[in-house]
Amino acid sequence: MNYQKVVNEVYINGFCKIDNLLDATDLNLLDEIGKIYISEKGNNFGKFAFSKRSLLLKILRLDLRKLYYSLKLKAISEKYNFREISSRVLGTKTNLINIDTYFNDLSSEPVLDWHCDLSNKSMFKKGKIVNPDMVSIKFFFYLSDVYSENGCLSYIPGSHRIVKELGRLIFNKEIDYEYYWSLKALVNVIKKNHIRKKLENTLTNYQVEDFLKKSDYILIKDKNNIFDLPMKKGGLIIFDEYGVHRGSKIRYFPRKVLRFFYRKKEIHEKFRYDQTI
Repeated sequence: MNYQKVVNEVYINGFCKIDNLLDATDLNLLDEIGKIYISEKGNNFGKFAFSKRSLLLKILRLDLRKLYYSLKLKAISEKYNFREISSRVLGTKTNLINIDTYFNDLSSEPVLDWHCDLSNKSMFKKGKIVNPDMVSIKFFFYLSDVYSENGCLSYIPGSHRIVKELGRLIFNKEIDYEYYWSLKALVNVIKKNHIRKKLENTLTNYQVEDFLKKSDYILIKDKNNIFDLPMKKGGLIIFDEYGVHRGSKIRYFPRKVLRFFYRKKEIHEKFRYDQTI
């Protein structure tokens, strides 16, 4: 894996797609984990230990099998330098904050339609606004083949820059919060003259216009598949969660995923501290 190429792609486009990364031993391990921990009875998450504290809890609970697989997954993250990649993308040291698996059954509806993960949708109801630096870099391994109309990720290139800057403007109280979780709502917010001008103080007119043009392919021309990222089992997608993305419909066979999340170290540690005081 060319790490500088990966970092550049995630930094510029918001994502990087890597096929055939895993060797046979690692692929067999992930397949084994998928068979044991991914339930076929619903959208079920299997969480693994990722910190000293969570590893200790597995020991105290005598959950030795989960402890074993947690250590194996941590080893994979280190083998492929996930911390280094996320740190270089975000420009500072990062922490691993989550490892989990989940299953999606067949559905005629998207797994999750076009949206922004950190859109303040839930936080605003609590009277809070998300710090834009709370963003995670996500590493998605697919444990089944995914493609258009069968569970693949779709991602609008460059959209992470737009959404992050919008979040920064709201966090700094330069503009008022407005709902923008869905792509349609986001476009409506960006098209407001005063907000677009604010965005273009940091971004370029081309970046904003390019995002709106790409959004039109989806919202007006109904070309939902144009940004699909199909992958074979064992493939990896690394992406900035600020980008506008979706999980497509699952028409043919269920989807299984294994995920690693990394966040800026100082932000993660402050967040943990704030939760305990």
